[in-house]
Amino acid sequence: MANPGPASLSTVNTQPIRSTGASIQTIAVSITPTQIASASSVEQSYGSNGATYATAATGILVGDVILGVSPPSTAASCAIGGFRVDTSTNDKFYIDWVTSASTITPPSGTYLVTVLRMNLSNTNEASTVSYSSFPSSITAN
Repeated sequence: MANPGPASLSTVNTQPIRSTGASIQTIAVSITPTQIASASSVEQSYGSNGATYATAATGILVGDVILGVSPPSTAASCAIGGFRVDTSTNDKFYIDWVTSASTITPPSGTYLVTVLRMNLSNTNEASTVSYSSFPSSITAN
């Protein structure tokens, strides 16, 4: 039998599942929310720079995107209506609490905050993409 030649390996789609330009991390944050009035929606801030409840440093940066928040338990007639990162202060994020019935305090404990971070530079600071190489105006011919 003749030598078939060197062995070769062919793999389709060798791109890793995680891009080197982004990372997803889950951060455990101990939170004690404040009381919410009945039938209302209230946004409360958390993190080491949070106004509602100061926590230990979370590492959340301006430019991060919160993908999800998992509370330690549920409370009747109370839900998380939304969440966001502060646009100007590192280590500060908001949770929007919604209640439909009586005055209630959301559960205290360790919340899991899942964050998407775009790695646009080699620094640990949040980054902004600059498009200064594009022309300031375009003229049609």
